[in-house]
Amino acid sequence: MNKRFAVLGSPIEHSKSPAIHLAAYRVLGLDWEYGRAEVQKGLLRTFIAGLGEVWNGFSVTMPLKEEATRFAEELDDYASLTGATNTLFLDEFGKWHGFNTDVFGIVQAVTEARIGLVKHALIIGSGATATSAMVALSVLNPTAQVEVLARNPESRKALLALGKKLGLKVRTAGGLRAASRVSNLTISTLPAGSLDKKAAKLAKAFFWRPKGALLDVAYSPWPSGLAQAWAAKDKRTISGLEMLIWQAVAQIRIFTTGSAERELPNEVAVVSAMHIAVENEQ
Repeated sequence: MNKRFAVLGSPIEHSKSPAIHLAAYRVLGLDWEYGRAEVQKGLLRTFIAGLGEVWNGFSVTMPLKEEATRFAEELDDYASLTGATNTLFLDEFGKWHGFNTDVFGIVQAVTEARIGLVKHALIIGSGATATSAMVALSVLNPTAQVEVLARNPESRKALLALGKKLGLKVRTAGGLRAASRVSNLTISTLPAGSLDKKAAKLAKAFFWRPKGALLDVAYSPWPSGLAQAWAAKDKRTISGLEMLIWQAVAQIRIFTTGSAERELPNEVAVVSAMHIAVENEQ
């Protein structure tokens, strides 16, 4: 049975999601379509309502994750908790379900990197992906200490409140230099290039050395300025592509079974094909 999916967001032309999903579908023997569509902020509901043909689901990226949460008729626990939905799935009864698979993507990316127990973490940013990072940290270690470095006081306050709700020990970070020196995982959720100037200065700072690994969700270009700073100090870096692939694995689980919990047939081969597809896109 042919099904149709797409990734929605803005900008969207350079999204790697089509290549990743189509590679997985081929391994699974699924004759499904997966495309991309430019959808500006505030227009998600209008876009979906205006579709002439039935689409079975969508991957949702920035700046539409909060809108997708409001659009969905039913939310999974992570989407409800974070207010950020990156997956929409239309069931057989015509009901739209919203899921957050970014949490799973972050958890898997960090777990696969084998950096050990995350006792102290730093989140840079306070947007939709940062909320997913906070929840992911609670999954990785329910007793972790988490610092938040963000400019927006309102969203920073909301993110700290979420951390407290999850039972984490949270506080506002004093600065990137100090917080990264005590964190065995730093997660940057900012757009590509946001910290390039600051990162370049850090890389040259003789007395600065981050304590642990870096996960930078911005994967193009790679290595990011922040990743280069970590690498200059011989510290582990994790590309946001790992998060992208693993959140897509959860999406495909949903598209095939309706649940993010059920593993795909031959999932190891599926993930391998997705990695190869990303490498071919570079």
